[in-house]
Amino acid sequence: MDFLVKIFKALANQHRIELIHLLKGGEQEIAELSKQLRLPYKTVARNLKILERTNLVVSRRWKGMVYYSLRDEGHLDYNKILFSVIERRYKRDSK
Repeated sequence: MDFLVKIFKALANQHRIELIHLLKGGEQEIAELSKQLRLPYKTVARNLKILERTNLVVSRRWKGMVYYSLRDEGHLDYNKILFSVIERRYKRDSK
């Protein structure tokens, strides 16, 4: 399957869009994200794994906990564009 198709399939879920929006504020642990979204831990973990497989987020383990953040390295231009579109949507909807 084309990688671009995988990215759009990953973003075709409201919870994943909300996760990206929350991670725009910086690295967070799954339990924190679960609490903010009011979703079960397993649901959040599954959605984060999907985003990680498409290189939209990155994880790191520390002291038995998993932390996620946006993957916005310079060479990932499509990530920056997608993150920008998501943020514009949230700014527009908050007005």
